[in-house]
Amino acid sequence: MDLDTATLRAFVTLAEELHFGRAAARLGLSQQALSKRIRRLEADLGTSLVDREDRRSIRLTADGQRVLPQAVEVVRVVDRLGEKMPPERLRVDAMGDHLAPISWLRRASVTIPVEVTERPPDGTAEHLLIKGRAELAFGRAGAVPGPWPGEVRRRLVMLEPLAVLVPEDHRWAARDRLPLAELNGERLWFPMAGAPVEWQAYVAEFAALTGADIDTSGSTFGFANWVEDVTTGVAPPSLIGEAMRLPDDRIRSVPLCEPTPVFPWWLLWRSDVADAAVEELVAAMGFAAGPPSRRGTWLPAADGALLIDEIQ
Repeated sequence: MDLDTATLRAFVTLAEELHFGRAAARLGLSQQALSKRIRRLEADLGTSLVDREDRRSIRLTADGQRVLPQAVEVVRVVDRLGEKMPPERLRVDAMGDHLAPISWLRRASVTIPVEVTERPPDGTAEHLLIKGRAELAFGRAGAVPGPWPGEVRRRLVMLEPLAVLVPEDHRWAARDRLPLAELNGERLWFPMAGAPVEWQAYVAEFAALTGADIDTSGSTFGFANWVEDVTTGVAPPSLIGEAMRLPDDRIRSVPLCEPTPVFPWWLLWRSDVADAAVEELVAAMGFAAGPPSRRGTWLPAADGALLIDEIQ
């Protein structure tokens, strides 16, 4: 009998989690793909391994319990054959030189040298990883098109709150917070020429949520020039992440609330990168072990769905 290691690994992971959603997230698969692998293994062995009567939590059949120790041993042997060597360096894509990941990477002190890269605006995070241009990348996992690529892992590390950037004499400038309902019908400016792909769908969903009239035409002509145009009143108010470093302390940004819109920063990495290297970098950047709480926040639907898969 010629068994596929991937199906054995799927079975072992499912046996550990006893939940299709959590097991699929660990494997970087959809629940449908995981179910297919389990059924393929059952067909190869000629027996049922999983009791599927309860879709939220499953249990192994008697044959599943008998097969599990042998499957675990096979997976361990295969893993030992393919143990990952620590990389000589980590190329990390930070999306842009003025965005939050740059600050996080600057404060990280790790044993493995980190080389920060910046991808072109027409590429998403997983594209660089699959093409071999980086080992890790920051971005929106919800912007990844189509089925999740099996060779890419993901982890939500930060929900960055958004604020509205305004001139000093704007009627919102003295506000401590601004409810989203007050953006209805208001004109904002968020130029999309040269903007990362991750922001395009985000802004469209944000506009639909708030009823804001968001002008996406034109270009920023650079971060500093964009901030200057908005804060001097040459351009309408714009959106900005609260973790971004503003070039001038006099610039006014007003946090948004009810709910708080957040940009979901995921860390994506290639599956051939050693887990220890990823964990060291995540810890050095100051991120918690688990996903951040999304209570009282709004984020795009695609990222919310992926986050539900992560925590179920």
